[in-house]
Amino acid sequence: MKPLFYFLTVRVYTSEMMEFYKDDPKIGSKEKPYQAEVFSEIISPYAKFYGPQKNILIFESNCVYQWELESSDGRPLTFSKSDDAPELDMVMITDSPSNQKWRKILKDAPEMQFDGKIRVKSKSPDKNVFQLQTTDNLTDGGKVKYSLFFEFEHNGVIKYAVIDPFVDTWPPPPPPVG
Repeated sequence: MKPLFYFLTVRVYTSEMMEFYKDDPKIGSKEKPYQAEVFSEIISPYAKFYGPQKNILIFESNCVYQWELESSDGRPLTFSKSDDAPELDMVMITDSPSNQKWRKILKDAPEMQFDGKIRVKSKSPDKNVFQLQTTDNLTDGGKVKYSLFFEFEHNGVIKYAVIDPFVDTWPPPPPPVG
C-alpha cells in the first residue's frame, strides 16, 4: 500500500522577528539563534498535532511527512547547512527513549543521541524541504516533539533561528499591528 503524504509548511514571519530583535545584535548567530517559535506557524490541514503550541506531532502509520520552510515575505529560508547543527531535532514523548522505539516509528531512523533525541539531516541540503517516512507497524501514534534550526540571509549576512516550542521566549513578542 502506498504511503499517505502529509505536507507541513512552516511559515516564519522574519520581518516581524527581525524588528522585535533589532536592539540585540548578539542574537542571530549559530551559537545564539533567534527564538522564532512565536514568529512562526505550521500550516498542515491534515497532520495531527497535540498541545496548545502544536509542538507534539502525532505520526500515523505508513505516511510520509514532508517539511518545508518559507518566509511570510518571500525571503528564502533553508534548513541549516552547518555540519555541527541539526536541521531537525526530534524528542520522543516517553520516559525511556531508545533506538528500538525510534525504529518502530520512522523508517531509516537515525541513531539516537545520548540525550534521547534524533537529529535529522536533509537528503538535499540545497533545498528547504525534507521528508520522514513512518513504519507500517506504528501503533501508539509515535508522539514526537520537534525543533527546527534554519538559516536565512538578512542584509547580506547569514542569520540563524530555531523553532523550539519547549523554549520560553522572554520578553514575549509584541502584539500584532492593526
